[in-house]
Amino acid sequence: MKARNPIIIANWKLNGDIDLLCKSVASFIRKYFKADVVVCPPYIYLREMLSFLQYSSVAIGSQNVSKFESGAYTGETSAQMLKEAGCKYCLIGHSERRSMFRENNQSCNIKVKSALDSELKPVLCIGENAEERDAGVTRDVLFRQLSEGLEGIEFNGDDILVAYEPVWAIGTGNAASADNAEEVHCFIRKEIKALFGRDVAEKVRILYGGSVNKTNAALLLEQKNIDGLLVGGASLDPSHFMEICQVADQFSQKTE
Repeated sequence: MKARNPIIIANWKLNGDIDLLCKSVASFIRKYFKADVVVCPPYIYLREMLSFLQYSSVAIGSQNVSKFESGAYTGETSAQMLKEAGCKYCLIGHSERRSMFRENNQSCNIKVKSALDSELKPVLCIGENAEERDAGVTRDVLFRQLSEGLEGIEFNGDDILVAYEPVWAIGTGNAASADNAEEVHCFIRKEIKALFGRDVAEKVRILYGGSVNKTNAALLLEQKNIDGLLVGGASLDPSHFMEICQVADQFSQKTE
């Protein structure tokens, strides 16, 4: 069992339809997991998922959140709106948001603060791309993303999660090896300790994301510093995702 309860987060991205929603609900309805399980569907399905899964242990999260609280910002959704809709978590700074929508460390910082103010749990995503990895600057990139993304924030360890997702592994089928992922997670935890203290570093949950599937889930979760998984493509197959959640249960400290 792990000292920090494992968490599995499904990120559907811009995928899914009513058929997927129904199959996912059928898999999870009235289901209890010892691990924490979160599903982040497209915005349009948030209400349906929340309604159908209200008696399960599955929580609902958002794939993004606006840095604005209100105003003339067409297409934006605020942290308070997400909270009122029933979300408990929100992804912030996913690599696709950074690369395609010019998200940066400063905007992530604003979003983390906004999420906390609305009592959402932000999942700050950090990770290097292939060029940065090949140049040997992975740790420099991660430190900047972490320190600037959390600058000026009171962090107690339970209220924010960090997800390490090497950009070169996302959607490629080439996940980081368990040993390599653990090495990076250990580095991230040490930097959190330097920035926020030992107590925070021991409590914060750090997830791995990047071509996660049922085959490598156990290898990743058995690592000391990997506390959960951010699952992309494999989460679009409800039975596959269920198997990943069941693997995570084996590492949980909770009892039914």
